[in-house]
Amino acid sequence: MSKKLLSKVGEKTNHKDISCKPAVLALLIASIGSGLPMSQVFAEASLDPVPVIGQRESTMTQPNINQAIEAVKKIPGGASIVDMSVVGEGRVSTWTDSLGMAPGVFIQDRFGSEEARISMRGSALSRAFHSFGIKVLQDGIPINYADGFFDMQTIDPSAARYVEVIRGANALGYGASTLGGAINYVSPTGYDSPKFLGRAEAGSFGYARLQAITGGVVKPTDGNGNVWDYNISANAMTQDGYRNHSAQNSEKVVANTGVKINSVLESRFFVGVVRSRSQLPGTISRAQLLADPRAAQDATWPSNFQRRDVDAQRIANKTVYKNGDTEYELATYVMHHDLWHPITFGFIEQNTMTYGGHIKVANKNKLFGSDNLLTFGYLPDFGTTQAKRSAVSGGFTQGALTSDASQKSENHRFLVENKFQINAATTLITSLQYEEANRKKNDLLASSANYNTKYTQWIPRLGVIHNLSASSQVFANISKNFEPPIFDVATTMLAAKVQTGTTIEIGSRGELNFNQGRDQGFWDVTLYRSQLKNEFQTVCINGSTTCSSFGTNATINIPRTVHQGIELGAGALIDRHWETRTALLYSDFRFDGDAQYGNNRMPGFPPLIIRSELLYRWSDVSNSRGMPAYYAGPKLEWVPTKAPMDNTNSVSNDPYAILGFKAGGPLDQKSTWFIDARNLADKRYAATTNIGAGFGGSPGNAYYPGMGRSINIGLETKW
Repeated sequence: MSKKLLSKVGEKTNHKDISCKPAVLALLIASIGSGLPMSQVFAEASLDPVPVIGQRESTMTQPNINQAIEAVKKIPGGASIVDMSVVGEGRVSTWTDSLGMAPGVFIQDRFGSEEARISMRGSALSRAFHSFGIKVLQDGIPINYADGFFDMQTIDPSAARYVEVIRGANALGYGASTLGGAINYVSPTGYDSPKFLGRAEAGSFGYARLQAITGGVVKPTDGNGNVWDYNISANAMTQDGYRNHSAQNSEKVVANTGVKINSVLESRFFVGVVRSRSQLPGTISRAQLLADPRAAQDATWPSNFQRRDVDAQRIANKTVYKNGDTEYELATYVMHHDLWHPITFGFIEQNTMTYGGHIKVANKNKLFGSDNLLTFGYLPDFGTTQAKRSAVSGGFTQGALTSDASQKSENHRFLVENKFQINAATTLITSLQYEEANRKKNDLLASSANYNTKYTQWIPRLGVIHNLSASSQVFANISKNFEPPIFDVATTMLAAKVQTGTTIEIGSRGELNFNQGRDQGFWDVTLYRSQLKNEFQTVCINGSTTCSSFGTNATINIPRTVHQGIELGAGALIDRHWETRTALLYSDFRFDGDAQYGNNRMPGFPPLIIRSELLYRWSDVSNSRGMPAYYAGPKLEWVPTKAPMDNTNSVSNDPYAILGFKAGGPLDQKSTWFIDARNLADKRYAATTNIGAGFGGSPGNAYYPGMGRSINIGLETKW
């Protein structure tokens, strides 16, 4: 990592720095994993399964990708698996790289870095930065604060073998009762990891990334005793950034080690360490977007201002014990998160400790002569944040302390779920979760904003799955959702109520062969409708419908809103050479008879976004998914309609279409290469925008420019 870039990014000199040196990163490493048999992967499809060397054994504490795919088939709603070996055919750096083709996920880079605008089913619709409303996990360990907020910098997508994307209350098994659901980045274990892997990526705007991985299984020489396995991934990234004042660098280590004590008892430890330094270029006006999209919002910002610096460490354990038809699972974790965030709003310092875990007991039995799986779970978590905010003084220096708060969250979740096989083709799923959440804030400097509030909710769910064939199914469910306000939202106490709602969804997933088996296709489609109460949304508080300046708007609970949409992933392999994949997301979010906004569209999402790629594959050599190893072809991101930016629908973000191209293949038996070109026409567009209560047709600085033309290349070697 260049000293020049580190100097450019700049850091607060007295800020605690936990760093992973590049030399260490070159030695510590984990695996994206070897390709596994894929009979059905809906977000990142594999259509021609092949057996894989190295998957001779499995582990009870970390499902491999095949087990994850099978688990999706038992979910009566929107859920899919992203195969990171498919993502690895191009750049693997941002959340958009890993989740852009996942059905049901709206995600857009804000300025080409680790942080993005992310939402599922309109979760956290009022936020264009950071997020809440989704439980985010790495290896099943939450990275959210206990109040629900999460920082994207604390995840390393490149360390994952696959990603679980589970929408809505279908993620209750992870304790996620929110509208959005859960996203789980899952690392390989020593059982499905290459022994060594190295990957290097480089590209436009000073982008470079190095990753090293190691994994394996250690067995006792005499055949008796414990069997250990390990997987370690170390990753270092740096970039100057497309825009001015958008430099970033990060180092991340993700590791796990497991021990099989015997055939019925296994324990696994997980460790994650993250250091991330990011400059934030801010938003610009539409005129600036078209004239100079690389400009920062303010050219006078020094390098150590308008930035987000994160240090995070987490450690966890999961232990599984099987006793006949009953399985017991115990998990614990602790996470430390340190944030330094000087922005125009103020100098924000947060030090957070979060800890929790779960106890689950699952019993397979017979009920009325049919297979039945009954699961009980207790999933608590707790967190304390010491949050300080200081004023911004002249020269963008830190001024007087304006807030000094202790924020405490406590959550208790009790879950019972039953899966009853009505017949060979049909399964009925019922679940009930009781959740109790407490939020307490004590500000030494602003006692009028203090509160101590408890929220409770019963969360029922009823679903059914019917298998049409061995490779296709239909499903439906109805569920409740429950989401207390995070501290950031509740600061003004105008959004003090819980957001709740009822979601109905139907859908189908599967694959088929046609043209006498020469061609294959797959699909994953879900239609949903959520009727929400007390949704968190920004509104004017100045008695007007126009309120674009600070202090004239706030987040409150909107009495009634409706979210509905279509989540589609589809693709095909034609004549074993032409592979196409498409993700389509249609979103219709509206106020429901609101006194001020009527039935207006809610801002934040384009009604339709389509991502697609068409690759021609050739070669007598097959990749890990059984497809011809060389590939080349175009890819498309298309937003065909305008996206409203405020509640009054007075202004909208323009539609756009951008084209890209990628190609790659093997260099030899151990190494592969890729080239990933994006926005070939160098189009000037806004990938996403801030949203407002009422811009009055003039949003000002509200646009996040999409990245201009870029080319990324990469090399991966296994040995």
